[in-house]
Formats: sequence, C-alpha cells, structure tokens
Amino acid sequence: MQFKASTDYGLRAVLYLAAQGHTCSSKDIAQDMSIPRDYLIQLAQLLRNAGIIEARPGKHGGYRLANDPSKITLLQVVNALDDDKDTTRTRRKDRADASMVQGIKQAYDLVLTGYDAYFDSITLQMLLDASQDESMGKEFLAGRLIAESQRLLAEAAAAA
Repeated sequence: MQFKASTDYGLRAVLYLAAQGHTCSSKDIAQDMSIPRDYLIQLAQLLRNAGIIEARPGKHGGYRLANDPSKITLLQVVNALDDDKDTTRTRRKDRADASMVQGIKQAYDLVLTGYDAYFDSITLQMLLDASQDESMGKEFLAGRLIAESQRLLAEAAAAA
C-alpha cells in the first residue's frame, strides 16, 4: 500500500515532532524530513485543525505535538491528512442502494473497517518504540494485528 504524498509527508512530520519532543521550526522539519516547506505549512494547517499539532508563531516558534505521542493514533493523523475523504464517502453512499454493487460495497466496507481498526490501535509512541530495534518492528506489527483481530472478534461475539 502506498500513501498519497500528503499523507506520507504529514506522517513524516508528525513522527519527527514526536521523536524531537519539542517545538521545531518548519524549516528544520522540511529540511530534515525532505518535505517541500510550502507543502509542509499546508499540511500543518490540516494537522492543527484536527488538534494533532500546535503552531507557535514568532522567532522561536514552529510546530509541536498537541498531545503526548502515546495519545495520538496513526488513524487520527491519516484522517486529518485525507482531505478528500468526505467526497469519497459521499460517492460511496450515493451508490449504496445499487443492488449490483451491494456485495462489493460490503467487502470494501470490511477493508475500511479493518484499516481503521488497525491504524487506530497504533500510537505514534508505539511506532517510535518499535523503530528503536529493527528486529522488534515486525513483531510489533504482527502483535498489533493479533490484538486488533482478537478485539474485533470479541466485539462481533458480543453483538451476536
């Protein structure tokens, strides 16, 4: 799976802020993370509107996380950067009643549910911790998949 450029750059910026732990200038973020500065500023506005980062004006200003990295999920960041999600969801809803696509719509909804559940189970701090040890990275990802699968199964059983 490949992210759109906006999501890729935004995730890099947010992970950078999480790793730094303090206010960072747009110049430093753009330079260190290979993000066009003007584009970073646009993405920062989306992230700020979503409450993920804070902007501090002035000579020693810049951006910093609005919350502890352990409280910000990957899904929150991705949703903040997905500027056309409402259009996509509206088109999908408009087609929902067409009988020919109903089975495909249900399958696609399962993909979205799985994606959302998995990304919502991962915080920025978890990603930073897992990245500290290369061998731990894949174990971490597998562990999150297992934990999220178990949670979804328990949820389905409780609903039945």
